[in-house]
Amino acid sequence: MNLTNSAVDISLFSFPITREDIFGNRNPLVLEIGFGEGEFLIDAAQCDRSRNYLGLEIKGGRFRKAVRAAEKLSLENLRFVHVEAEIALRQVFREKMFDLVLVNFPDPWPKKKHSKHRMFNREFIGCLAKVLMGSGRAVIKTDQLSYIKQIVSEFERSGLFRPAYPSPGFIEARTGETETKFEKHFREASQKIFSAIFLNLP
Repeated sequence: MNLTNSAVDISLFSFPITREDIFGNRNPLVLEIGFGEGEFLIDAAQCDRSRNYLGLEIKGGRFRKAVRAAEKLSLENLRFVHVEAEIALRQVFREKMFDLVLVNFPDPWPKKKHSKHRMFNREFIGCLAKVLMGSGRAVIKTDQLSYIKQIVSEFERSGLFRPAYPSPGFIEARTGETETKFEKHFREASQKIFSAIFLNLP
């Protein structure tokens, strides 16, 4: 695939990559892990030009669709990377690089035998803490009540973050100006959506 301005080929950089390498400035940087078809990041980048937005996606079809959509808008503050998230957090990005990390509707792997594939475990949360600024935040949304409870538990056990919300550590998400395709679908189906915010401990 020919890379365009919205797609970042990380093989062209020396690791670790900095925000200046990607955007040429030090504006606040938001990372979305698993951006799907990119609609959330594209909307956010259009609404707030003072921030830079970077998305990671492992699925090639979704990645290419997002890049095509972004290219039509020529957004200088938006870039996409086709890479597995944990590899990127461990090896690619500079420490303390991101102000905010978003994970919207991660795969819940609802069957018990598949639960080991869930994204949020001790190792992954450690990677998040490494790449977030000292005052950084991680924001997670899901429609699965059992999953958000497990996510809160994993973050609390890590000792690296504290929940922004009081017990049980999450809230029912309110309607926002910018929503993902999944979020719109769930709301139209009258499904509850849960949101948790975790503050990186300095």
